[in-house]
Amino acid sequence: MARNVLDRWEMLRRLRAIGRLAGVAFLPLGIAAACASPTLPLPPPETPEILAGADADHVKLESPCGGAEDDATIVIINTNPTVPGNEAVGGAIASDCGAWNTQVYAHVGDVLNITQQFVNQTSTPVIVQVN
Repeated sequence: MARNVLDRWEMLRRLRAIGRLAGVAFLPLGIAAACASPTLPLPPPETPEILAGADADHVKLESPCGGAEDDATIVIINTNPTVPGNEAVGGAIASDCGAWNTQVYAHVGDVLNITQQFVNQTSTPVIVQVN
């Protein structure tokens, strides 16, 4: 009887050792699969509120906390081809809660493409028409 218990104990010990070896052997495969899995794309920033700017040629864009990734770079492009190149692009850096605001050159009817950049990703644009 004692021999039977010892045999079972030895078999259990060997199975545990094999399990540990199998886990170590397959760990690199699990890590490789995790690294190869696609990451979620960066979402566009929330549509900002459009307010009157400092003058008739500018509008103010405002987005509260959660409007973008924390500390993301916000890029605004006015797609109106008559806007001078040095006025067509604006931007801001979101706060640590994702809030941001800026003033950009725009008039009623202009279409703005707004993206956020975070780490090494750029979101698809949210498209806003100035009213």
